[in-house]
Amino acid sequence: MDFVEWMRSIDLSEKSINNYANAIKGSLTTWALRHGLTTKPISDITDVAELAVLIERLSRTTEFINRDGKGKGMYAAALGNYQKYLQAQNHGKPNDYGPYRKQVAKIEAEADELFDPTGQEDARARVLREVVQRRGQRKFRKALIDAYGGRCAITGCPVVPLLEAAHITPYLGPDTNAIKNGILLRADIHTLWDLGLLAVDPDTGEVWVSPDVDDPTYRVLSGQPLKHPSHPAQHPAVSALQQQWDLVHKKRDEAALGMP
Repeated sequence: MDFVEWMRSIDLSEKSINNYANAIKGSLTTWALRHGLTTKPISDITDVAELAVLIERLSRTTEFINRDGKGKGMYAAALGNYQKYLQAQNHGKPNDYGPYRKQVAKIEAEADELFDPTGQEDARARVLREVVQRRGQRKFRKALIDAYGGRCAITGCPVVPLLEAAHITPYLGPDTNAIKNGILLRADIHTLWDLGLLAVDPDTGEVWVSPDVDDPTYRVLSGQPLKHPSHPAQHPAVSALQQQWDLVHKKRDEAALGMP
């Protein structure tokens, strides 16, 4: 069963099928080749792990971010559906990395340990390790994916390989892995959060984007409401959002005063 047939089998509309198939064969492959992320068409990739790594890297390029924003998430949806197609073909599960699943399981089991990048591991193993560790502790990330329905709390991005478990207040050990101190964010959004360039106003629940970030892809997020889990008990703690908000603005005030 090819990609188009698989999409029909899950009852996607013909318009979506054409859009996703054309995106995979056309624009997405062109961008991936241009950035040296692959040497072949994405439609020729059959390995789940290889695709996961490509998605993670491609999603960080300015070209993808800008075009996906204009396309209202169409390109991210195309990659997400192609990923599901490969998983179905390999009889895999959402986190099944095909022939690399044992390796990834070992990496995830060691996620709380420090990683020495000077080791002699294969390049693929190092990439997989980085992806797994960047996503956060396994149980914490899984809990957030379930709570947020597999979508970024700020952008709504549904491509699970790109989503990371972010701590609202800094990670200070297992106790801070409480779901109310967590928020599911797309990788680039997580980076802005950690840098203090993005926060959530605890009073209004709206996203705040630092004026220092002038890229329109991110500016449009400012003022948008945070997307909450459906269960109120899983909503971010207002006290945690307040702490992050105060920390971000304290740093901005200190910077404005020229304080170290």
